Amino acid sequence: MSTNENMPSPEAAAEQAFRAANAATEEFASAMPGTEGPNLVREIAEQTIASARQMYETARSAAEEATDMMEDTYENARKSFTEMNLKLIDQAQANTDRVFAFAKEVAAAKTVSEAVELQTKFVREQFEAFASQAREMQETAQKLASETTGPMKEAWERTTQKFNS
Repeated sequence: MSTNENMPSPEAAAEQAFRAANAATEEFASAMPGTEGPNLVREIAEQTIASARQMYETARSAAEEATDMMEDTYENARKSFTEMNLKLIDQAQANTDRVFAFAKEVAAAKTVSEAVELQTKFVREQFEAFASQAREMQETAQKLASETTGPMKEAWERTTQKFNS
């Protein structure tokens, strides 16, 4: 805890409020003996304190669920980003290997027309590889987005339902 170290816990504050309400009720009862006012004040104070405790528990529970959800979401995002980065590294490695293989083939070409044919073939293959790699990265990015936002949406809906009920 940082700035609220000297503040009493919510339970202690509720108990202190309950004792203060009881003391005020007793004082009121001694000033006006034989009336039902003190009992009514006591009932209202008890209901108010019970309601405050219930709201506190609901808010605490929602905060704990939100914290758990955020931890899970960040862990899923970390795993997905790691997966994406590893795929990018694999794709870069494959592209580099193809470039070196192409350079060897061109160096071994006997004629200019053979070199041009190899160049055309290489460009076509690289374009196809690039399109495939782009699709793969798009699928991974969509998976990342759904795995990251899905739990957040579900947690938000659960929390709003708790507060609305």
